[in-house]
Amino acid sequence: MARMISPSYLHASPGTRILFLLLLWFAGLLISGLLLTLVSFIPALSGNARASIYTGTVIQSVVAFMLPALFDARLGGGNVWTYLKLRRDRLMGQKIAFGISAFILSYAAVSFLNQWNQSIALPERFQSVEEWMRALEDSAMEVTHLLLSGGTTLHLLLNVLIVAGLAAMAEEIFFRGALQQLLAKKFRNGHAAVWGAALIFSVIHFQFYGFFPRLVLGALLGYLFLYTRNLWVPILVHFINNATVILLHHFWSDSEWMLSLEETEITVPFATVALLSVAFTFLLFRNYRKRNIRHNVDHHRPSV
Repeated sequence: MARMISPSYLHASPGTRILFLLLLWFAGLLISGLLLTLVSFIPALSGNARASIYTGTVIQSVVAFMLPALFDARLGGGNVWTYLKLRRDRLMGQKIAFGISAFILSYAAVSFLNQWNQSIALPERFQSVEEWMRALEDSAMEVTHLLLSGGTTLHLLLNVLIVAGLAAMAEEIFFRGALQQLLAKKFRNGHAAVWGAALIFSVIHFQFYGFFPRLVLGALLGYLFLYTRNLWVPILVHFINNATVILLHHFWSDSEWMLSLEETEITVPFATVALLSVAFTFLLFRNYRKRNIRHNVDHHRPSV
């Protein structure tokens, strides 16, 4: 079947492939919902909300995100793992260090955006819209709190493996490995592809009060992929971001400093630290790009 479709799909325009990829994602969501409904009749899952969420996360990660991206890469021709940039290379250690450094330096800026985004209030005439968005946010937070409230070692391992690990890998394969590369072909501009994929990444989560920090996080992951040309780097950083939240809540959820961190107000010092975070992250990327260009020039320079 793939061989019959591949030739025509290979010559399809990037816009057509983007539309097809998003349609596959939407179909995957519908199939995931159907599968979750079916497996909910299993006695072990019936009435167990946390187990249902874990099962739903696994099904949705695989069916709605991973399979559409792998399908697009397979029909696009060539080796799937090479196309998705999932190959290891000799500079892997350097690229991982770059990714972790970018995550650490940008953390204050993303945190500031999160606090600011949470405090946004719409004009009174849009009160019904705001109530609807708050209801969606509260529903998502209930799910998150249910998962993070599990205090056992088993719950911690499941959160790290499924919520942090599998979700990070599936989303990065879809948004950066497949979608961002198609957007780059469509716009012929790496920056447009990064922000386009980040925008869709944030919109698809349907959480307005986390929209802007998720947009910037998506852009950070996109630029890591653009600069390193290796999908394992944004996968690792995405995993670290998710796992950080899980570990903090598991070990320090009731501590005073954790509670004060969650209630941090937007102040001039906080904004200053966020601006410095942006500046240092920008300089890190700029320095990495210059070193990468210099390395490529030296690598291709003929010997004398």
